[in-house]
Amino acid sequence: QIVKLELLKNEQAPQIRSIWEDFHADKDDAVATTLPADEFQSIVKRATAAPYFIFPVYRQEGFFNMLCQFQQSCFLVTYLEAFKEDPSAAPPCVAVTLYDNLLEKKELALVRADVINMLDKKESQLLLQQLLISYQNDKLYDHVNKFNNQPEQFDFEAYRLLLKNVTASETEA
Repeated sequence: QIVKLELLKNEQAPQIRSIWEDFHADKDDAVATTLPADEFQSIVKRATAAPYFIFPVYRQEGFFNMLCQFQQSCFLVTYLEAFKEDPSAAPPCVAVTLYDNLLEKKELALVRADVINMLDKKESQLLLQQLLISYQNDKLYDHVNKFNNQPEQFDFEAYRLLLKNVTASETEA
């Protein structure tokens, strides 16, 4: 148990959001956010229909790719190269869990990304942001859907450029 749900159930959504994010702020091995019920339901629906996707992680002058796989309420994230070599042995780097315990009464979902290895907290925070926005934003999700259901039409470079533009405008807002 990560937090005492009984205590959170007595709070309003803004306080829950603050408690959840503050609780994770000083942790080196986890990052967290919250989602309104409608965004949570949309992400789960879309991730069920398109469970795999790749995300760039930038370091120094370049980037490498991470692969995520959605299963039930969790995204497992690993290095794309490790997955290509041996899918069953690819070590998870980040596990993103979607908690729906407060969905019905508070219309709020808790999201936690556990940093297992190979990425630092800042990289994991950015990866979580990219993952969520790629399943929320219609234009980005079009790329996710193509990757899963029409791979011959998927253009990684077009996705990468769109992601940069969308995340830049999100951080400015």
